[in-house]
Amino acid sequence: MIRTISSLLLFAFSVSAQVEFQRPYSVTAPQFYFDVLNFRSSTSQSRIDLYFQIPYSRLHFMRDGSNFVSSYEIRARLIDKNRAVAHEESWEETEITRGFDETTSDFILSSCQRHFIVDPGSYTLFLTVHQPESGDSFSESCEVAARDFSSPSASISDIMILLTASRTGEKRTIVPNIRRNVYSQSDSFQVFFEVYPAGSSDSLYITTEVLGSQDKAVYSNSRRVKSVLPVTRVFQELPKTSLAMGHYKIRVLLRGPDNEGNPVMAASSRAFSIYFPDLPPTVTDLDEAAEQMIFITGSSTIDSIKSETDPTAKEKKFLGFWRHYRSKFSTDSRVLMEEYYSRVAYSNENFAHFFPGWKSDRGMIYILFGPPDEVERYPFNIDSKPYEIWQYYRKSRKFLFVDETGLGDYRLYTPVWDSNSPLSGMDFVR
Repeated sequence: MIRTISSLLLFAFSVSAQVEFQRPYSVTAPQFYFDVLNFRSSTSQSRIDLYFQIPYSRLHFMRDGSNFVSSYEIRARLIDKNRAVAHEESWEETEITRGFDETTSDFILSSCQRHFIVDPGSYTLFLTVHQPESGDSFSESCEVAARDFSSPSASISDIMILLTASRTGEKRTIVPNIRRNVYSQSDSFQVFFEVYPAGSSDSLYITTEVLGSQDKAVYSNSRRVKSVLPVTRVFQELPKTSLAMGHYKIRVLLRGPDNEGNPVMAASSRAFSIYFPDLPPTVTDLDEAAEQMIFITGSSTIDSIKSETDPTAKEKKFLGFWRHYRSKFSTDSRVLMEEYYSRVAYSNENFAHFFPGWKSDRGMIYILFGPPDEVERYPFNIDSKPYEIWQYYRKSRKFLFVDETGLGDYRLYTPVWDSNSPLSGMDFVR
């Protein structure tokens, strides 16, 4: 049983402390982006479409006369469930630009696409980008399902979320949104999918839904579509002004021939997100982000933000708080937000117990003060319960956390070891 802080201190000096230097948590963007969609091929096999993008800032450019040139190699391998290579290929991409500033841009992208014809089944895609000039290599992987479209019954391809779509006469030009992040302040966005009808019906009945939490429909649209054999290509525009920031799913239901009351013949779904570009990448829910401000503002401010029903108004009120709050610090409000919510993310990842890590005592101190200069851990002492000591030398602060239950639920010990004033707002540790 822990009796006093002094007894803990006395025992602490009689053992060898476990010291750990924690680094600041940061959310880094992926080295490259890709998406994989499944369509029917012209044969009995399945077609896997790979869409790839990499920011210029991730590429190694070299000067070539008045230009800057970057060449890189992409290697794609599809491994089946028996760990055999079902498909493998490599190719080279080259980018040329005249402006040096473009070579460091996160927003200019090198893009390409490839099609793989494989047998139906489950695969793992391994994608590697290699830059011979710099020697840098980046790798990612994902699970891929190649469906069997050979059945005589109707079916639907995967759903492509579009970044842009245009039409010149009979020709359509589409650019996929491979990150599946939809800009919050646009009025609408489009999706594309293919329907493979069965029989000779002249029309199909298609319902497109947007599902929110617990797969509850927050938008639904049903319409008749002219049936074209063997492939009916469908473009669907979805309004999003009523969608708050967060994670959603698009679901397409196919009925036929043209009756809403008919049973569902085929279905397809696709996850996507609504995002606010002015917010840190770790913020995916404004109501939750407002609740996480409890350490730096009062409940009335939080309730005011959460009470807004219009997504745009909610975002403005949220950003307005941070613009006002930044006046306490000599830093940009965006930098302040990113630092705050990166600490929240770190706390959720490292201090979660029976509740999110940001709600824990260690999470509170980490969010307010950042990573400690030193952490002393004592998890196996005979004469005391497990405890940790966090040292902030540059701020002359020290915090003691005790695991009273032995289940990893560390609580801040009272009184707080603090040679300065009580806790009040973020105290950046430089």
